[in-house]
Amino acid sequence: MSRHDTKESVGMSRREAAFTIASAGGLAALLMPGVGLPAQRVAGTAPSHGLPIEDPAFNVKTLGRLQGDLSGKTVFSYSQGQVFGLVPGDGPPLADYGRLLFRVEACAVRVSRLRADGALEERSRSWMFYRDPGNGTYLDDFRNPYTGEAVPVPTFRGGVTGGVTTVNGPEVRASFPMESTIFGQPTLLDWQFIGDHVWISRHAFTRWKEGATGYHKTEMTLDSWICRAGDVVDAKLTTIPGAHSWISQTEWQSWLKMRGRPGAMIWRIDGAKLDSMRELPEAFVARSEKLLPGKLSEPLSWL
Repeated sequence: MSRHDTKESVGMSRREAAFTIASAGGLAALLMPGVGLPAQRVAGTAPSHGLPIEDPAFNVKTLGRLQGDLSGKTVFSYSQGQVFGLVPGDGPPLADYGRLLFRVEACAVRVSRLRADGALEERSRSWMFYRDPGNGTYLDDFRNPYTGEAVPVPTFRGGVTGGVTTVNGPEVRASFPMESTIFGQPTLLDWQFIGDHVWISRHAFTRWKEGATGYHKTEMTLDSWICRAGDVVDAKLTTIPGAHSWISQTEWQSWLKMRGRPGAMIWRIDGAKLDSMRELPEAFVARSEKLLPGKLSEPLSWL
């Protein structure tokens, strides 16, 4: 399911179908996050550390190590972010052009494994909550500054979903119409090296038909990770420590009731993998147990 929409799906979510993963990220997942991108051998003056960055199989395995743990260990990811509204115009007042609408907080739980054929297989669960941009309180309702209408705030919840990423892109089993620039393309991430640090990213442009409304929606997404190149090189590491960032430009969310209005939403969510559920913030755990009792500790298993 998308971080942008809030209906729960029995099958693969829209975002996970598109990226065969998380993340956030969806939303509530938030954060749960390959892609047909040209590989970049060098940025600045640093070498690519001898990594086979133009090999789709290497990129698939790296994606699995970035998002989860190929040892099969259950991994928790926690993310926080901001969501802005932007309304275009010919020199509008800045207060009318851009607004920080709300903050989001998300968690994803994931198990990953590499199949004998080299494909990455994952199962995950994710959810996300909205928070007031000023005082940080969790939102149950929201007064839309564009319409003046108070609307209920949905809790994003993604059911257990599964995804497979192959060297030829994701295997998609979505139960709704969807198209994306990553479908049918080699799994090649974008690599940028500066010293011993590496920035790894992927982008996609996606269109899907929203089941709840029947509307077609589009979005641009950019997932980025920063980590040590030495950790990528170290083949003994089944997971790569690092930080993740997710940026997306989308249409207005349906629950804001702004269909047909000019403008867009900009999402920026940052997060990292955790060693255990005990590292999650206490307030987030309490909110999760209140609205989604048992989901944090409910085990993930392979079908």
